[in-house]
Amino acid sequence: MSQHDAYEFTSRENETIGKAATWSLALAGASLAMTLAHLAFAVIGVDLSGSSFRLIVFDVGPGLVSAGCYAAAAFLFAIIGGSLRNVVSTQGNDLKHMLKVLDMLHRVFLLRIALVIQTGLAVLAVIAVGG
Repeated sequence: MSQHDAYEFTSRENETIGKAATWSLALAGASLAMTLAHLAFAVIGVDLSGSSFRLIVFDVGPGLVSAGCYAAAAFLFAIIGGSLRNVVSTQGNDLKHMLKVLDMLHRVFLLRIALVIQTGLAVLAVIAVGG
């Protein structure tokens, strides 16, 4: 292992990173709760008997897509939180763990952008249909 790979954060930096890990794991839990909420709203109150296919797609589809995005976010935030905890608790691998965190944050940002685009498209679809 090269000297560059063996960088260690200071105790003060580790304290800050530990706080970020706690918040990341909290976001994982909140995203999981949002997943369950979107699944519930996608299914509860939809009367499938006599409903047109278009109504089912507009009622259930967006909720399932949103639930999938939140489930992915929960998974990624859990990985980020674990990697941040590893930065604090391990020695000699801080940079490797931090790069994993940054890679996962990149994925969360892309997922969030996708969710915003999906929401915008859903609004446009409702307007186009005349709902």
